[in-house]
Amino acid sequence: MRFPVQQTFAGVLLCLIAGYALLAANPEKKQPSTTVPKAMALPEYDKDGSLLRPAGYEKWVVVGTSIGLGYSDGDKTDANNPGTFHNVYLQPEAFDHYVETGAFPEQTVFIVTNNSSQPAKTKGPVSRTGFVAAPTAGLEIAVKDSKRYPEGWGYFMFHDKPGRPAPNERAAEPAFKQQDCFDCHAEHGAVDNVFTQFYSVLTEARARRIAKDTPAK
Repeated sequence: MRFPVQQTFAGVLLCLIAGYALLAANPEKKQPSTTVPKAMALPEYDKDGSLLRPAGYEKWVVVGTSIGLGYSDGDKTDANNPGTFHNVYLQPEAFDHYVETGAFPEQTVFIVTNNSSQPAKTKGPVSRTGFVAAPTAGLEIAVKDSKRYPEGWGYFMFHDKPGRPAPNERAAEPAFKQQDCFDCHAEHGAVDNVFTQFYSVLTEARARRIAKDTPAK
């Protein structure tokens, strides 16, 4: 899952300083976790081993959000189109596990939605300026499964027609080369190939847990 592609994907999200500070203070976060939390929604596959579109992810924890991210310093901003909205979802049990231990369990699933921006202006007295997210144009997904993927993580893409999500039984299409996704995440992800430095909800919850467990001097 490349993070961020402005029109296709949610890439590298918010809270960089907090994330790196948290990583430096807690190197144990990089340790792998083979535990699978009970009752956690697990990824499903078809008979050929292709990932099926996750169902019910809208009820998961939103750990980060962004708009208009791009890879290039030359990416231009448009006052009439700030770019694609991205929300990043994580299973609640994986969220709790990371907050408690600083590690992502096996079968962790990150889902990033790709939503075009559209003007929020209406004829009424509210929403006269600004932008809102249009229906999703697709999902980008990262799955942690050390037994299934030699690198430890698999990366997938589901393309949707706005307002008409792909059916649950549809298998993911490869959006990028697996190794390209893995290499980018391995190089830039703060924790276990994940861009936690940009997920303020996740990193702040972990920081509060650490502060709670740290004896006062």
